Amino acid sequence: MEWPKLKNIILLLLVCVNVCLLLLAGLQGSRSARYEEETRQAAIDVLEQNGITFGPERLPADTQLRPLTVTRDRESEAQVAQTLLGSAERQGENEVRQLYVGEGGTAEFSMNGTFSVSLQPGAWVKEHDRSHVDASQACLERIGFQGALETEERDEASGQVLLTFHQEWEDVPVFSCRVVLTWEGDELVHLEGSRLFGTSTQASARGEPLSAASILVRFLSGINEGGYVCGRVDGMTAGYLLSGAARPVELTPVWRIDTDSGSYYVDAYTGVLTPDQT
Repeated sequence: MEWPKLKNIILLLLVCVNVCLLLLAGLQGSRSARYEEETRQAAIDVLEQNGITFGPERLPADTQLRPLTVTRDRESEAQVAQTLLGSAERQGENEVRQLYVGEGGTAEFSMNGTFSVSLQPGAWVKEHDRSHVDASQACLERIGFQGALETEERDEASGQVLLTFHQEWEDVPVFSCRVVLTWEGDELVHLEGSRLFGTSTQASARGEPLSAASILVRFLSGINEGGYVCGRVDGMTAGYLLSGAARPVELTPVWRIDTDSGSYYVDAYTGVLTPDQT
C-alpha cells in the first residue's frame, strides 16, 4: 500500500480514537454530574422528611475555602483613629488596650481586634440626601473595613438607626467580625465591633472540605443532637469564623445556615454545628 494512503488511514484511526475518548469522558462527566445532583436532592429530601423546609431555590455549590492564618497589624489602629477623629493622640502605654483621644471623640482598640469609637456631635455628618447604608459603607471603607450589610434597625423612640455590617476577607464573609454603626439623624455617633487587618497565609488544611450536601446532613444531625428547633432553612453561605484572640489568628471555613429560629455555623471540614450567639 502506498505510504500517503497508509498515513491517511493512521490519521483517521487516531481521530476515531480521540472521538471515542471524548465521548467516554463526556459520558462519565454526565454520569458524575447526575449523581452529584441526585445526592444534593437527596440531602434536601432528608431535611424535609424531618420537618424542615429548604427555602433556597437550590443547594449552593461546594466551597473550596481553605483555613487561613492572619497576622494582625496593630499599626493600622492609629490610622483608623486619625480618620475618624481627626487629629488624635494615643493615651498611655497599655499594650492590651490602646486609647486614642482627639477633637472628634475617643477610640479604643483591644488586642483581640475589638474596638469602640465615640464621636463628638458634628464629627461625622452624612449628606442629607444620602442613605444611612451608603454613608456607613463609605465610612467603613475609609478605615479599611470591606463588608456587607447584615441588619438595619430603627429605634422610633430615640430616633437612632443601627446598622450591622460583617467584614469580608478577600471577598469572603468573616461572620465573627461585625461592626455596628449608630446614627442619630444625619450624625454618626458610635461605632463598635470587631475588625481584622493584616496579612494572611494559607494554613494546613484538614483534608478536603465537606460537600454542601454533606453539610446539610451534618446540620440536621447537629440540630437533633443539640435539641434545637427550626422549621425552615432560609439560606446557606460559605465564609469564615475567627479563632484565637491574639496574633496570629486563624480563619476557619464554615457554612452559615440561616433558619426561621436563628443562624447556625457548620464547620466546613469537621461538620460540627454551633449556634450563632450574637
